[in-house]
Amino acid sequence: MKRKVSRMNARLYLDDQEVGRVEVKGFDHAWGFGDFVPGDGFDRYARHFGAWSRLLHADHADDRLSDADLAELRKVEYAIDRLHARLFLPDRMEWRPIAELNIDGPLIEWREEYAGVETAGAA
Repeated sequence: MKRKVSRMNARLYLDDQEVGRVEVKGFDHAWGFGDFVPGDGFDRYARHFGAWSRLLHADHADDRLSDADLAELRKVEYAIDRLHARLFLPDRMEWRPIAELNIDGPLIEWREEYAGVETAGAA
């Protein structure tokens, strides 16, 4: 079920470090999507997401990745999946654990493990 949300801002954390801001645009079942503004902490992770994006958007013969590109994509996706990713929604004082994360330039989409983990005090 797709649903747009009223303006909702979040902070993206990777490996317990704040790496940028997210303007949440909406949800489609467990997937969220929005706009991403990287912060200083994102530099450490940018190469993974840049490589992922480059591989997906490159021109491929027959619109298929070569075996070498598929192997590289698997390696990059594994590195991204190993990150401890979560969103913090300051207006709700709520953490959202992320199971899968894609950042493609200014666009971000994520699949949440579950929603509604409230915290008494957050970063």
